[in-house]
Amino acid sequence: MNKKDFILGFLTCICFILLLANFNCGRTLSRLGFGDQVLTLPKDFKSMVSVSLHKEPNGDTVKDLTYETTEGIFKSVEYRDKPWHLEGSVRWERTK
Repeated sequence: MNKKDFILGFLTCICFILLLANFNCGRTLSRLGFGDQVLTLPKDFKSMVSVSLHKEPNGDTVKDLTYETTEGIFKSVEYRDKPWHLEGSVRWERTK
């Protein structure tokens, strides 16, 4: 194996590792031309109330969707850039 083949293989491995590290990480892959990021709406989604975005100290962007359900309940759902973070939800209820 000559030096040129080694360097080409090494750079290919580095690019592959970086691509895998960014898999399903927000819009990073979309910015590189790999298509749109798709976030699945909840099954009980009826209409959108609001969407908010904020950055966390580690650089991740958290997307919060507040929506009305098909039953007339209002909920907020959190979407994160990395698939291994826990995503939470909130159900809004009126007190009696």
